[in-house]
Amino acid sequence: MSYDRSYSEIITVRGSKTISVSYPASERGGTTSATVHYTEEVPVNVNINVDTDPFDYSVEDCNMNVNLLTGAVVATEAAQLVSINNNSKKVAKTIVSGFFGYIRSEISQQVAELSVNIDAQLMHLKELSQSCLAKKKQMEGDFLRISGHYVKIFEDLNSELSNRIFELDKPAFVFKKELDNQKIRSSNNDLVNTVAIFGKESGELQSKVSASIAKKRALDTLTQAKIFLWQQKKLNCTVQKSMINESIATSQFSPVCFIETKADKNQIDKSLFAPNFITAFQNTSKRNELLEQFSEPSKSWRIMSTTYNDNLKIYFNAEVNKTYSTAEPHSVRVKEMIQKISNLGSINVLSY
Repeated sequence: MSYDRSYSEIITVRGSKTISVSYPASERGGTTSATVHYTEEVPVNVNINVDTDPFDYSVEDCNMNVNLLTGAVVATEAAQLVSINNNSKKVAKTIVSGFFGYIRSEISQQVAELSVNIDAQLMHLKELSQSCLAKKKQMEGDFLRISGHYVKIFEDLNSELSNRIFELDKPAFVFKKELDNQKIRSSNNDLVNTVAIFGKESGELQSKVSASIAKKRALDTLTQAKIFLWQQKKLNCTVQKSMINESIATSQFSPVCFIETKADKNQIDKSLFAPNFITAFQNTSKRNELLEQFSEPSKSWRIMSTTYNDNLKIYFNAEVNKTYSTAEPHSVRVKEMIQKISNLGSINVLSY
């Protein structure tokens, strides 16, 4: 609100003033200047009227604007909290959906890779099962043929042994036959003692013959058991050699790079690049020997065997399916072209 203020004070004023003074002509006449110094006390009264109405109006206006600003800030804060809440929910939903989408894509990729490997392994297992069935059928035929052959041999041996025993002990058999013919005689005959003696001797001979036959049959049984065990061991060795995951000595193949550079018309430089795990090529003499073999392909090169070629095709098909696993037309065309190029020719290897 407006108000008045009054202030009274006495101010001491000091100063000097130069004035011009004319004087009458006594001789020549003229003017002169004189400086007068003075000191004076001056009373000062000041009345001040302070009008605060514009300031009051501006304060009220500012208060109103501050209240409006406070309401706007509160509304903005509430809107910001709602926006933050909504945005946080959107971000959380996006993160969760992205995480599960990433996990889903990773699982799908792993399933695709595993399906490719499973397809390759199934093809390999199918080929192995067909090979095992063929070998089983062949082995059954061989077993039946060999067993029939040996049964006939044993029957012939039994017949020959029976004939030889009959020829060796022919008098005893003849005596046994005659004795059987004389069994119809009466026990009151004078020849009863002779019959008893002949019966005793015949019993002893029959027991010896039975023991000989039992020994022969036991020997034949042991021989057949020995042959069976030997054939079983041979079959186990064949099956072990036919298995893939066995620690057996096999031939391993590795890629090498052979380069010939021609510096001029008379000089040809030869270079060989091989993986570090091939220790044989770390020796200079072995490298030079292989370089010489590269220089004489007619003496060193040969066609890879069917077994190694089939195994290599299985690995090659698995790698191609793993690399081009998508159903994109471009990838399918590239995959078919690679397989077509791989089937154009055979693979040659060195007898190193």
